[in-house]
Amino acid sequence: MTKLDDARKDINEIDAQMAELFEKRMQAVEKVIAYKQEQGLPVLDRSRENFVIAHNLQYIKEEKYQDSYKEFLQDIMAISRKYQKTILNQDVVGYQGVEGAFSHIACTHVFPEHKKQRYASFEDVFKAVVDGEIRYGIVPFENSYTGEVGEVLDLLIKYPVYVCKDYDLKISQNLLGIPGAKLEDIRQVYSKDQAIYQSKQFLEGRGYELIPYPNTALAAEYVAKQNDKKKAAIAAKENAELYGLAVLAEDINTSAQNTTRFIIIGRDLQPSGNIFSLAVIVPHKAGALVSAMNIIARHGFNMQSIISRSIKDRPWEYYFYVEIDGNIQKEQEQLLVQELKDVCEEVRILGAYTKESRDEK
Repeated sequence: MTKLDDARKDINEIDAQMAELFEKRMQAVEKVIAYKQEQGLPVLDRSRENFVIAHNLQYIKEEKYQDSYKEFLQDIMAISRKYQKTILNQDVVGYQGVEGAFSHIACTHVFPEHKKQRYASFEDVFKAVVDGEIRYGIVPFENSYTGEVGEVLDLLIKYPVYVCKDYDLKISQNLLGIPGAKLEDIRQVYSKDQAIYQSKQFLEGRGYELIPYPNTALAAEYVAKQNDKKKAAIAAKENAELYGLAVLAEDINTSAQNTTRFIIIGRDLQPSGNIFSLAVIVPHKAGALVSAMNIIARHGFNMQSIISRSIKDRPWEYYFYVEIDGNIQKEQEQLLVQELKDVCEEVRILGAYTKESRDEK
């Protein structure tokens, strides 16, 4: 046995002891979590962390190790904080927008008993899931009339989260104004750009100034605060009651089947399901995408959808979002993924979940 082997043997033995001590430490952290839950205390106690670092550094005899040990302690406490957040926020779900937004409405349908936390942007929802501030996030993924929400698709690629469920919400756009206003009074209409587009047929020829707003509920709130008969918002009927507005025109969306599909994201890949999604980047050469699609066809899998999206730092190159019928945990599906990796630059599993057929909903 060489000196290197001897050193590695020592490290392995020490790592085994550290693993045992780590479990004991995390068990102690769980007691802290229980106390904080009872007392309503925050996760971060900066004074306690500063004390722990200063106190524990005294145990390091060799000065050359002190900076490294300080970093080690900081990493351990960051792990502890993240674990505490994960446990304390088991029943918290996040959405983008404000109360009354379609994301909030979908959230209340899917998670009626959970606490709700709102965020300013889709990316904030993704970050909150990763950081353990919320257990799940719910975000719009695609609309039956206007197509996919590209920003959300990009965020799925950017952050280490998984799709664990989806939910179809029938969208009814309505023109809301202050009480006493009439259609002929309206001059400006405020709403999310997608909502304006979904209501294009109703809006055409009326001479309204169409003004994009961050989301439909905020538009309704703004119109209510302005208290101006010339202003209206396109939003859900729920916003009329929420902000004291009147419904001037119902169901103004062009398509009667207007539906938005929401995805629920979490930190963990679901252990089973009847559909899974992949992000695939193929080599930038002729026939590369066909080769990947042929592998899926050869294995007999049905693709629910395929969406192309540009790669931000690589002009005129694309990644492809693919949804496939199947259980990602089964051998045949695992073999499919491996064969795709053999011909693609990158293959990443984005989610697995059980999807009802739309006929069953």
